[in-house]
Amino acid sequence: MASIHGKENSPYWWARFRDAQNKPQSKSTGILRVPTDPHLAESNEKAALAVAQNWEHKARNGIPVENPLTIRSPAIDGIPTFRAFINTWVPGLGGDCDYRAKMKGYMDNVVLFLGPKADWPLHYLPRSHVLGLAPFLSEMGYSLTTVTLHLKALRAVFLVAERMGFILTSPITPADYLANPSPIRPKALAVPQIEHLLDSTGIIDWRTMILFGFYCGMDLVESGNHAWENINFHEKRIGWGSFARNGELAQMTLPLHPVLQAHLTSVKNASESEFVTPKLHGMTDSGLRDQFRALVEQSGLKASFNESRLKKRYFDIQFSSLKLAFAHHMGCPGLFRLARSLRGISAVELQDKISKLPNLELKPLPLLDHS
Repeated sequence: MASIHGKENSPYWWARFRDAQNKPQSKSTGILRVPTDPHLAESNEKAALAVAQNWEHKARNGIPVENPLTIRSPAIDGIPTFRAFINTWVPGLGGDCDYRAKMKGYMDNVVLFLGPKADWPLHYLPRSHVLGLAPFLSEMGYSLTTVTLHLKALRAVFLVAERMGFILTSPITPADYLANPSPIRPKALAVPQIEHLLDSTGIIDWRTMILFGFYCGMDLVESGNHAWENINFHEKRIGWGSFARNGELAQMTLPLHPVLQAHLTSVKNASESEFVTPKLHGMTDSGLRDQFRALVEQSGLKASFNESRLKKRYFDIQFSSLKLAFAHHMGCPGLFRLARSLRGISAVELQDKISKLPNLELKPLPLLDHS
């Protein structure tokens, strides 16, 4: 007789049954033993046992037993709410923890968009109720690529629901995916433009960030997440972890340019925080981009832009424009493999290249001028 049991290191009920040759078989049902919603525990157990009995019936008659669907989430009247469905779908996904965390983040945004509708049964969510997701995500600051990833994940959810008979058809189709309009690429800033941008702001943290971008070729988030322990003033060096294209964290160490060193010394003398840019430390990429965009607009620098289908502006002056300027003065054709190129040259040559970067002439800031 078919039965179900738990298995170490598996969150699902496992079915135990026999095939036509009376050989014992064991297979995951894909049904959570401890679902996110505790009210589903009993119904999940009953559903898992029903799956096991169905598989034994098929196996006894020589019918191949199919792989379990991604999730099974019984609810009132047999059709789960959207929230209950995804709360079981996400933990049942393959891949590593980072992938499941990303999918959970996408679904959290969908739930935020749906509001009270997230607690409606799946078949109550027709196409008209989900079409507003793309502009909603765009208003949150997500790129077209990330918006499309949300739509693809949501379509995957509905396709599973469709296969399970909870809905007739997915309200999301591939035609809803957004094509990237190839926005204007950022351009390297000239030295006078960088000086103007630095002089236009009295915010010390942003002056530090901009100097990190030009004198170290740092990314936006890298520039905002330094602690003073990353900087060796005695050896005149700064070190930080930088992610390579393969996703591995590699250490980057660069000499401090005299202009950057003088600025950091003044900031350190005036600072009471363990972080170099305490107001910006820990901010998200989108939040920092918004602030930098406002900084550019306030400075009066002319920034060309084009508009996507969702009216999202793509400026040719971005924080990476500083990194492009750094790459240009370091003799690199662009940002591709910039970090690898820097790691591949000797310390003496690297010191020489950094020291030859232009000396930015900046107007003093009152706090730093008297520190």
